[in-house]
Amino acid sequence: MAAAAEHMLTPYTAGCRRMKQFASEHRLTDRPHSMLWLAKGYALPASMYASRIWGTRYMKQGAETDCPLQTVHMCLLKGILGVKRTTLNWSVLHECGQEPLQFYWFRTAVRFNNALLCSNSATLARVLKADIAMSTVNKKCWSVTSWMPYMV
Repeated sequence: MAAAAEHMLTPYTAGCRRMKQFASEHRLTDRPHSMLWLAKGYALPASMYASRIWGTRYMKQGAETDCPLQTVHMCLLKGILGVKRTTLNWSVLHECGQEPLQFYWFRTAVRFNNALLCSNSATLARVLKADIAMSTVNKKCWSVTSWMPYMV
């Protein structure tokens, strides 16, 4: 799992490069608020790719900033704000109006589950309910291993 999180640095840095290229082409590099919006549009979506793989390990309280991807994201935000690297991560996230990357993954997983339950397709709802029922026998079911442990 740690290798998967480190592997995600490549698409994330590519998203950051696209963001910086767009900002320089439109002369936005000296406007932190614009750079933060661009980071939400370019960098965050790139960090979400395969987040189910890397996100689960870092969902526990206190492990939010242990992810290498989160570390690089914090460096990006601190660079945009022009603050020291020793600035507290939580205050930087709050100032930028962002959450740890794992929060975005968790919200996406919940939205996916709700979409399954609220779908017009009875088959999708039955598949989810059957997988949850099977989880009493085998704890490796996808519905339980993906995000339900973090609901408790």
